[in-house]
Amino acid sequence: MANCNICGKSIDPNFTYHVITIQQVKGESNQRQILNSQEMAFICDDCFQEGLGNVFLNLRSIHGADTRLQEKMETIKKSLSLVDVLKEFGISGEPAGTSHLFLARCPFHQQESSFLFDDKEYYCFCEGLKGDIFSFVMNYYRDVERKKMTLKEAVDFLMGKVPA
Repeated sequence: MANCNICGKSIDPNFTYHVITIQQVKGESNQRQILNSQEMAFICDDCFQEGLGNVFLNLRSIHGADTRLQEKMETIKKSLSLVDVLKEFGISGEPAGTSHLFLARCPFHQQESSFLFDDKEYYCFCEGLKGDIFSFVMNYYRDVERKKMTLKEAVDFLMGKVPA
């Protein structure tokens, strides 16, 4: 099955999920003819529960249409390193292999030496979770704090850490 186009979580087809479909049509009202139909996005039920407006806003951001969010993300990538953000979450690691890789206890699963990271990306050997600074913040709040955090909220949270 697919992953949610908002949070990236794997969608289990045995549970409720949502599909955004775009149809190409011809005609009006009761004489409308569907010429083409294309599934554009899969949304998990958790993300959908935040409301349709939020779903479309997040999809717009993911697909690059929200230039303000993209600008903030670029600022964060240039200003913050994942290593420094992880330290603020109490995660530090031992050098692994090269001077740029670190190995630590997984913050999501509490397994020793199962979380590999560098300045830009992380990888959790427990479940295969991987990502960047934004997905780390969203996954940390989801899995550790048990709170939902959207991409926009993660960006706003990280913008607060960018030096002035």
